[in-house]
Amino acid sequence: MVVYVSVEEVRRVVEGVARVGGVEGFVVSSSDGLPLFSSLADKELEEKVVALTAVLSEVGNRASTELGKGEAEWITVNAPDGSGIIYTKLGQIGYLAVLFNKDTRLGVLLYTLRDIKKKLETA
Repeated sequence: MVVYVSVEEVRRVVEGVARVGGVEGFVVSSSDGLPLFSSLADKELEEKVVALTAVLSEVGNRASTELGKGEAEWITVNAPDGSGIIYTKLGQIGYLAVLFNKDTRLGVLLYTLRDIKKKLETA
């Protein structure tokens, strides 16, 4: 069964990730690699994040399935200073990429991402 969710409904649900302490911004992109919406003010950064989301999600999912683990639930890239970016698939909608700083509590962020995915599945 295919569930259709409006972009505005997705935006309303996803914007909850911005309330997690340390989150610097997020981008939602289509499965085709097109930006749908973003909280980032820098459009050049938004384009980079969307492009990297497409590449990293493909590589991460391929690695996960090749190792017999199934599709990756999320992919995290951490920088030496503790900041990073986390990617997760939002079903048929596309991908959510969240940029975070070293002060982010990753457990809270991951819980929030699971909650967002659950809300979108039942929307």
